[in-house]
Amino acid sequence: MKRIWMKLALAFMAVGAGGILIATVLSIQEMDYHFSLYLSDVNQQHEQDLRSILQDEYQQGTGWDDHTLLKLETASQVLTIQIVLLDQNGKLIRTFGNTTGLEIINSDDMMPILVQGNTVGYVGSRYDNESAVPLEDHFRMAHTNALQWTMLALLLLVCFASIFIARRIARPIADMSNAAQAVAKGDLSVRVAVPEEKDELSILVEAFNNLVQNLQQQEELRKRLTSDIAHELRTPLNTLLAQTEGMLDGIWEATPEHLEATRSEVLRLTRIVSDLDQVIQVEAGARHISEEVINLHDVVESVVESMTAAFQLHGIQLTSHLNTAAWMLGDSQRLAQVVANLFTNSLKHTPQGGEVMVKVEKKEQTVEIKVVDNGTGIPPGDLPFVFERFYRGDRSRKREKGGVGLGLTIVKGIVEAHQGKITISSEEGKGTIVSITFPAIENMINDG
Repeated sequence: MKRIWMKLALAFMAVGAGGILIATVLSIQEMDYHFSLYLSDVNQQHEQDLRSILQDEYQQGTGWDDHTLLKLETASQVLTIQIVLLDQNGKLIRTFGNTTGLEIINSDDMMPILVQGNTVGYVGSRYDNESAVPLEDHFRMAHTNALQWTMLALLLLVCFASIFIARRIARPIADMSNAAQAVAKGDLSVRVAVPEEKDELSILVEAFNNLVQNLQQQEELRKRLTSDIAHELRTPLNTLLAQTEGMLDGIWEATPEHLEATRSEVLRLTRIVSDLDQVIQVEAGARHISEEVINLHDVVESVVESMTAAFQLHGIQLTSHLNTAAWMLGDSQRLAQVVANLFTNSLKHTPQGGEVMVKVEKKEQTVEIKVVDNGTGIPPGDLPFVFERFYRGDRSRKREKGGVGLGLTIVKGIVEAHQGKITISSEEGKGTIVSITFPAIENMINDG
């Protein structure tokens, strides 16, 4: 199987060689055409010069004497041309130069020699191609040879340049191919060097590297998921096993208090399974979201009323700014679940004496919920992954406060199912701000 750089090189060679051959052929043809015109002009000039000489000689003498013929013989040898001299009747007087195979030229095709307006003879000439090669033909052959050698040199240059350029262009693709094979075998640490040129290939390489990096992060999350789920399930299961074995062995009496402890562990397992089921439904788009005309103000207000006691119990102040009606289409129960999850997160990570504020307002074509707390905040390294399944930055600290890292995943799924958008900004040690926007609708119920 041919490699891609070979295919590119062959394509470059074909294009380059085709262009060189066409240019060379056209140049040779153009040279031959204009050189033929040049030779024709030179030949005519020779005939005119010969006619002038013969006219002068004829006027000085009484005819075509030996002196005149000697001049024609000398001119034939010097110019390497064949000369034909005819009398006024078109009869051959003499030929000069190599006339082997030379056909007698008709007087109509020859130049007349005029003396005082009377035709005294005819003269014609042509190159003697058999006896010698004239200087002009030497030049033409040198030009043709130069073009042929230049063509050969350019063809070799095109071959080397095509191979070099093709390998240079294909190198990132070959590197990505090798890297992709390594990734397929499980090596997610591989990266491809980004080309210096800022073109489509460099963009493709950067996208590939980002993809592998995301896969590596997902793989790390998967490993953490396995560890977290195993721990979260192992703890209540071990507790249930110990309690059950204690009851069977008669070591642990089945009192209402002990049974309630067992029940709490069962409920904990039920919550974990329920959260997992919700995440699966959200990611698969299988959760049913009803579309009702609701006032987001009322949904948030009901959640605030139901969770105020929990905040007071932990010594945290919960304040709300719900003075604006915010009408939208949505599922009030799912939206209440979103707000409750956000409040629960703030409650877990806001110390005693802290404050959590929720605000609902309408902004042109959107309605917005904003939950602000002054809690511990989220480390910058964890912030990009807070919506990932089972992600927990400080796993030991999070485990002590409960949860398996599914709350924000469920929240994001419900928000996106309502065509909304959720963003989180946080500063470690100062607090977190969660903003959610939904498409608004015109007021369908009198605000008053």
